[in-house]
Amino acid sequence: MNEIMNEQEFFQQKALSGYIVCFADQCPMHEDCLRWKVGQHQPTNVSTCLCVSPRYEKALTQDCDLYQCAHKLRFAKGMTQIFTDDMPQKVENYVRTELVKKHNRTYFFEYRNGTRLISPEMQEEIRNLFRRAGWQQEVHFDEYVEAYM
Repeated sequence: MNEIMNEQEFFQQKALSGYIVCFADQCPMHEDCLRWKVGQHQPTNVSTCLCVSPRYEKALTQDCDLYQCAHKLRFAKGMTQIFTDDMPQKVENYVRTELVKKHNRTYFFEYRNGTRLISPEMQEEIRNLFRRAGWQQEVHFDEYVEAYM
């Protein structure tokens, strides 16, 4: 999310982008669901939108698989400094190869350059790759940003 854009503008932009929204006020998870929050910002001059069907069997339950957490997470942005000068080449080669193998070359470079954010789960995956390769020192990403999943 753009640092300048406030939360309300973010929700409005997301509502206009074709994001699937939800209007289930009676859902037990609605207060913490991003789809519901975005639905609350659906513009009144827009006649149609993509939304969760109220007839969907898991809607209005704790098991709704369309639920998206409405809390911001700490994403890493960029990993141009992740491979250090004192790091053995075999560690760098292993980590780079495994990331490209699992996420593809294009995504690897997007993660590296900061054009694709690195989720908290993927940050842990990357740290585990370094540990598997024998690197025990802390792994540092370029910067961190708070954003919605």
